[in-house]
Amino acid sequence: MTKKTKIIIASIVGAIIVVPIILVIFTVVYLAATESSVSSETGYSGGDYGTTTSNSRLGAAEEYQAVSASAPSRDSKAVYYDTTTAGSTAAETDQKIIKTGYLEITVDAVDETVSKIIALATGKGGYTQDSSVSERQDGTKFGDITVRVPASEFENTMTEVKKFAVTVDTESANGQDVTEEYTDLESQLRNAQAQETEYLNILKKAVTVEDILNVQSYLGQVRGEIESLQGRIQYLKNQTGYSTISISLSEESSLKIPSKEFRPWTSIKEAAQALVVLLQGLVVTIIWLVILGGGILIPIIVIVWLIVKLIKKIKNRRHSKK
Repeated sequence: MTKKTKIIIASIVGAIIVVPIILVIFTVVYLAATESSVSSETGYSGGDYGTTTSNSRLGAAEEYQAVSASAPSRDSKAVYYDTTTAGSTAAETDQKIIKTGYLEITVDAVDETVSKIIALATGKGGYTQDSSVSERQDGTKFGDITVRVPASEFENTMTEVKKFAVTVDTESANGQDVTEEYTDLESQLRNAQAQETEYLNILKKAVTVEDILNVQSYLGQVRGEIESLQGRIQYLKNQTGYSTISISLSEESSLKIPSKEFRPWTSIKEAAQALVVLLQGLVVTIIWLVILGGGILIPIIVIVWLIVKLIKKIKNRRHSKK
């Protein structure tokens, strides 16, 4: 290896080692200079920032940002936790149970029994939610009625209704415990109302249009959440405060003298009308068969006739050759 070659190799190796070191040193110096520049602009000298706002009292904009940082996103459902009632459990509050019952009964007279059930529910402090009565062709009636009574009167009302029946065909009762959900909703409502109060206080201090608009935006969101929570709580109060009982009623089938006027002429006209409709349907069916069948059969018959004629012609030619 010549001396010139050795010098070239040594130069390349030196460049490979030295260049990265120079780059690292340059990067460190640049970062140090940048940090020094930022510190001088913000007035930071290792202690507090030299801002013009007093640390003893935040302005409206700072308070807004502090609260909005913990505020729920407008694209997500807000969930709040009340730390002041964290120890409260469903067992420590009144139980909230939604009671529902169903009865299917056979009675002597549906109309009379429906009236008795309505009077019973009203006497218990409840009300009728809906009712309907219909009549079958044999003259017997059937119907449905739904009543709502105070939860404390649920069992008594079920027992009283069964006394109106000749037979009880079906009976069921259900209870859904919503105590935990009710407690959580109340906690969320308190937190949402507290947050609403915070935003109202911040709104009074807001000066810039941007701060006012931002606070009002979050305030509207919190108020919407409050309305939703209040609606759900009111619904659960109603469902747990009043129990729902649905009753299906029917009369026993029996031989009875028809109460409606017998009209034989009406029956004759109905029978004649049915005969006319039947004949019309028969004529329409024949027309369809003739037209549709003709449209399909005629081409088939023509094709079969041509084939038969062709076969006969071929046979005649063979016989003539023989």
